[in-house]
Amino acid sequence: MKKILVIDDNKTTLAMAKQAIGDEFSVIAVISGYQALKYLERETPDLILLDLNMPDMDGKQTMQKIRSSDKWCEIPIIILTVENNPQTEVECLEMGAVDFIAKPFVPQVMKSRITRALELEDYRRRLQLDNEKKRMQLEKMKSQIIMVLANMIDTRDEVTGVHVRRVSAIVETLVKKMRAEGMYPEFLDDRYVMSITLAAPLHDIGKIKIPDTVLKKQGDLTEEEFELMKTHTIEGAKILDECAKEIDDNYYLLLGKDMAAYHHEWWNGKGYPYGIKGIKIPFCARVLAVADVFDALVSKRSYKPQMSFDQAFEIIKKGSGGHFDPDIVNVFLSIRPEIERVALLGIND
Repeated sequence: MKKILVIDDNKTTLAMAKQAIGDEFSVIAVISGYQALKYLERETPDLILLDLNMPDMDGKQTMQKIRSSDKWCEIPIIILTVENNPQTEVECLEMGAVDFIAKPFVPQVMKSRITRALELEDYRRRLQLDNEKKRMQLEKMKSQIIMVLANMIDTRDEVTGVHVRRVSAIVETLVKKMRAEGMYPEFLDDRYVMSITLAAPLHDIGKIKIPDTVLKKQGDLTEEEFELMKTHTIEGAKILDECAKEIDDNYYLLLGKDMAAYHHEWWNGKGYPYGIKGIKIPFCARVLAVADVFDALVSKRSYKPQMSFDQAFEIIKKGSGGHFDPDIVNVFLSIRPEIERVALLGIND
């Protein structure tokens, strides 16, 4: 049975409301806004009937309190009023009221308006769930497309496709820990964690512009070849920048652009392509740098054997303050068991 919270300082009105709708709804009656807020801390009704003219805390003040809470803000509110003032109606509607019932109310009118408001709320929730389901499906499709594209790049580079999934998983593990530790609260939220994880596999997309003679060369690169190889950072940023221009929800692509451009920059400024250092390197690229290097170290390649975890963690540790952001390295080292579990995914593939 749907729960209706009735807020009115007039006990006669409360009794009439219970009599009018009590056969179809569970009615909770309170005589003030303060009592209503205390009730809401314990229970969440399906709808609220709210009198405007109450002492101490009037209906508008009560509605403002309710609408300012993330927990209560979507509860439908119908105003009970003896006023016939269009300006008051406009103010209440702007604050979030869904309807008005004039006093003295007609029981059948009250029932009908409550039923209609509840039906509209049920429809809104179904629509919200449907939209969320569609959004999740699009996110899954987006992720799958990114993985396919990243795997194509890695396969051309003769690197197993598992690499991009591992790097992405290491990045996710690392930033979730940093968020849990309260680091970078100004931007490190759920959206950022999801977006950096989604975009991480695209960091080497610029390698599509590098000739096979350089990309697949078994021996050491010449100075000229290495300069050409370094351009994959700039080319990758250009590709993702163009993609971002064509997509409305492009936040993850903008992070991907920064990761592509700056993941070979060093904390001490000795990296490439721009030689920037410290916090001038975007945070997402600083995180990716640690994950990417670590995975490369512990992975077997045609041109090198895989390192042990002990060796790889020691290299990351020694790179703190030189190659890598010290704060990120400290967190990375503190969650070694979790990183090892992620890195074991297809490590010998």
